[in-house]
Amino acid sequence: MSSVFSDQILIDKLAKLNSSQQSIETLSHWCIFNRSKAELIVTTWEKQFHSTEMDQKVPLLYLANDILQNSKRQGNEFVQEFWNVLPKALKDIVSQGDDNGKSAVARVVFLSLSLSFFHSSLELLFLSG
Repeated sequence: MSSVFSDQILIDKLAKLNSSQQSIETLSHWCIFNRSKAELIVTTWEKQFHSTEMDQKVPLLYLANDILQNSKRQGNEFVQEFWNVLPKALKDIVSQGDDNGKSAVARVVFLSLSLSFFHSSLELLFLSG
C-alpha cells in the first residue's frame, strides 16, 4: 500500500468512491493505513460529504462505517474524529435523503450502537431532532 498521503490524493479518492464493497474497503484500508492523519482524513471526508450530491453521500457513509469497524483494533483516532461529524451527516441524510439513504443511516446507527463506537450518545443525538 502506498505510503504517500496528501489532501489532494484523499480528495481524488473520495471523489472516485462508489458503493461497491471493493471501492469502500480499498479506500477504508488506505485511510486506516494513514491513521496518523485521522483528523485530516475525517475533516476532508466531512467537507466532501457536505459538498456532494445525495447519491454520493451513502457510499461516504459506508466508508466511515468501514473505517470505524476496521480501525478500532489499532486505536480510537477515527472514533474520536468521526464522533464530531457523523451525527450531523446522519441527520442530513435522514432529513434530505430517499429511502435508500435512510436505510443506510439505520444500518450504520445500528452497527455503531451494537459495536459500541459511540455508545448511546449517538442514538440520543440522532433521535433528538
